[in-house]
Amino acid sequence: MNKQNPLVSICSLAYNHEPFIRQCLDGFMMQNTNFPFEVLIHDDASTDGTADIIREYEAKYPDIIKPIYQTENQYSKGCDICSNYLFSRAKGKYIALCEGDDYWTDPYKLQRQVDFLEAHEVASMCFHDAKKIDLIGNKKGDFRRYNKDQYASVENLIVGGGGFCPTASLVFRTQCISDYPDFCKNCFVGDYPLQLYLSFKGKIYYFDNKMSIYRKGVPNSFTQTYSKIDYSIRIEKMIDTFKMLDGINALFNYKYSSVILQHQIDIIIGNLALAINTLKYENIILVTRAFGKYIKNLKVRNRIKIVFAAIMHSIFKLFQKFFI
Repeated sequence: MNKQNPLVSICSLAYNHEPFIRQCLDGFMMQNTNFPFEVLIHDDASTDGTADIIREYEAKYPDIIKPIYQTENQYSKGCDICSNYLFSRAKGKYIALCEGDDYWTDPYKLQRQVDFLEAHEVASMCFHDAKKIDLIGNKKGDFRRYNKDQYASVENLIVGGGGFCPTASLVFRTQCISDYPDFCKNCFVGDYPLQLYLSFKGKIYYFDNKMSIYRKGVPNSFTQTYSKIDYSIRIEKMIDTFKMLDGINALFNYKYSSVILQHQIDIIIGNLALAINTLKYENIILVTRAFGKYIKNLKVRNRIKIVFAAIMHSIFKLFQKFFI
């Protein structure tokens, strides 16, 4: 394998992934490719044995495994780890993503995706289906977005909210993020702005093949961490998402304004319903003030829709809690 010129840079985030990280790294090293690749892995000051396991693989594959071991957790400081510690080091023409608690299952995954991108300059990124499992390996569904191989629509990516494409399925052109804007970097959901920005840079292709595993319910995962953060901070982060959507909308010359507006309305409804469910007046005021700029510019019928939908959603949740 050519030590100097990897065609693909595999970027991986790890934090307290001791039970999973071997499976993740084995998925990288089993790839059958006719090109060299590197593995850039960032351990965010894990407090378990994750770093020790990564060191084992680093010793075994010193020309491929290239880790960074943090002594202080960077995510808790609000650092954009991918941009600052992974993408900036990538030598490959392409970047592939896979977090330390997920893993690849197809040994030809990378070859298949890179072959496609090499043959289709119009595409900026490709992704594929993935199987969902719980912590003990039980199947919990999949990500099947279409029933055949095809290009994805920008509208689907917008409405998908970052969850449309499994993270471990993404392979994209490194050059496409050379001018990655700050409004994307500042968004707390890293996958979402990346997918949307890459859809601005080119077409997004979907393979209808399950080639990776997404593990649900992992402690310290984004989903688990986000559900525990302070309510006011959660709203601030959601406002950053709105700013990102506004920036993406401008890049597309407002071609997708109606889809983005509807998605923003849905986000406001969800957050207002959540505030109502807390039964705390200050949370309801917090949401209405935070999203005030957007609500003020809406047509009256959309304002009514937000209030009505949020109340109905709250009533349904209370009904579920007490009667189901």
